Amino acid sequence: MRLSKLLCALALTAPALAMADDSGLYVGGGVTRLEIDERSFDDHDNSYKLYAGYRFNNYLSLEGAVVDFGDMSDGKKHFDGESLQANVHLGVPIGQRIRLYGIAGVHAWHADDDAAGKSDDVDALYGFGGEMDAIGGLGVRLEQEYLDVGDIDLDQTTLSAYWRF
Repeated sequence: MRLSKLLCALALTAPALAMADDSGLYVGGGVTRLEIDERSFDDHDNSYKLYAGYRFNNYLSLEGAVVDFGDMSDGKKHFDGESLQANVHLGVPIGQRIRLYGIAGVHAWHADDDAAGKSDDVDALYGFGGEMDAIGGLGVRLEQEYLDVGDIDLDQTTLSAYWRF
């Protein structure tokens, strides 16, 4: 009887122990394409994103990022800036190596030019993405985020690599 209880307890806790292997600190960086699509301002640019976070399990992680907005202009308007982001990822694992997730958070931004209507502020961001653990702690990620930057709506698409410790 004791052996069967022990085996049942091990069988019930084994999935939780396997998920614990996916928790921990991670850092990453990649190429970002930012796009402004407004009636009075339409442009895009490539730039970079650097991030670090902590994955609690396959379902929840907290992340901070630094994003350069690049340099965009459309006729007489010009936009150049950067963002410091804090967000939460709520994910769903697909198999052993793939994870799909939603993103919600805030970002403090600064714009060098006044196309956004202000020069700095804190606004919301949201999005979705997917990541795949490739080899060991190395993985790749593709994500789409939508950021409010004053009077401008930015679409941010990022392809990056990360390393989990």
